[in-house]
Amino acid sequence: MASSLASLEEELKCVLCQNIYKTPLILLCTHSFCKTCLETTWAEHGAKECPVCKKRSSIENPPINRALKSACESFVQEKNRRVSDEAQGLVCPQHLLNMQLFCLHDEQLVCAECVTQQHNNHNFCSISKAASERRENLRGPLQELQGSHAAFSFEKLTCLSVSQEIQSQFLQTQTQIQKEFEKLHQFLHEEEKARVTALKKEMERKSQKIKEKIEEMDDALASLSKRIKLIEDYMNADDSLFLKNLKDAEESAECTLPDVELESGALLDVAKHVGNLRYRVWEKMKDICPYYPVILDPNTAQSSLHLSADLNKVLCRDMKQNLPNNPERFTIDPVIQGSEGFNSGTHSWVVDVGESDNWTIGVVKESVKRKDEISVSPQDGFWTVSRRDGQFTFNTGCYRAERVQRIRVQVNWDGGQVTFTNAETNTQLQTYSHTCEKMYPYFSTLSDLPLKIVPASILQSVNEKHSNHLLGYCKKGMCQH
Repeated sequence: MASSLASLEEELKCVLCQNIYKTPLILLCTHSFCKTCLETTWAEHGAKECPVCKKRSSIENPPINRALKSACESFVQEKNRRVSDEAQGLVCPQHLLNMQLFCLHDEQLVCAECVTQQHNNHNFCSISKAASERRENLRGPLQELQGSHAAFSFEKLTCLSVSQEIQSQFLQTQTQIQKEFEKLHQFLHEEEKARVTALKKEMERKSQKIKEKIEEMDDALASLSKRIKLIEDYMNADDSLFLKNLKDAEESAECTLPDVELESGALLDVAKHVGNLRYRVWEKMKDICPYYPVILDPNTAQSSLHLSADLNKVLCRDMKQNLPNNPERFTIDPVIQGSEGFNSGTHSWVVDVGESDNWTIGVVKESVKRKDEISVSPQDGFWTVSRRDGQFTFNTGCYRAERVQRIRVQVNWDGGQVTFTNAETNTQLQTYSHTCEKMYPYFSTLSDLPLKIVPASILQSVNEKHSNHLLGYCKKGMCQH
């Protein structure tokens, strides 16, 4: 078949260009040539004759050989198809025949010649049947790949959302840092100005006082010089005159002199102004630098929760934010965690719930579900107190109708206890036992009135550390009392 195709190609070649005819023209002698080839040859020879038989043509514009043109076009299409089939492996490379069957033994396409030669005694089926069965076998893997593609597409959207949120967080956090440092700079500038003013006032006051002391001494010195001169004049007179004026001389020698010694504290109290200056300024900064034992983590907040810029207040609004679905985020219930967890020690913080209703606070284990609806119970890793319909609700099911403005949450992790206390009266509300993994502060609210973390005393913490430090020295026998 390949040889017949090759011989046909020879029949369809122009004798002038040795290529398949392109727009073949037929002469009266029945010879055909490509239009371009014939026109070029006639132009070169200056005579319109057949390039093969040399018979002159009486026709000015020879007609197109339409049958030959159609045959050439069909041949070219078939040849291109065969080339494509060969490139795709649909033509047997050995026998140059179309693949007609599928060998079940070797799992490959074969031609009629292959069946009787290389694949003798093998089982065969039609190409359509083999393709149908194997298409069906690929449907499962294809669906898995499509599912993976959808999952990756969804995760890519999440990553894009996270990327946008990172940029937004950067700008917001940068602005917040700048604002906080502006407050610190303003405080330090005002504190510096106040302390320099106090130093200047002390300098002026003590300078005026020492100036008055110098003026008083100048007056005393002038008076003494005058008395000395007078007495010297009396003493230098002759004896009779001296004795005559002796009483005046003795009176001149008697005078009450002012106190010439400086009082203590005449110099500036430098120690008062610069001693422990940075510590005392830092000590005053507690009023503008509150310490919050719990900081809310915005990366865990469900989209309806809105936080204050300093991350210590949270409230709920109907308007949801466009936040990325990162792994840490709660997506169903209006929940947020504290930014730091703990798996040892004792931890305590106070939450100002104010007049807010429909809230839950406490602690939660690290591995709690974040993308599903939450069942708030110790069995699921929640140790909480809630406010619903004017009553307190605990995981144990007991209720209290009293209104509490501030609630202390205390976790004795090593002792396995979580305790809730009325921070204003120090009355215990509820105590749970726990054996748990790492735990985090937990907050949930449906109210537009904020839950607030109450700042702790910085100086108290510092004094406690200082006392413990001294106690350690005393235990080592290094403290002398």
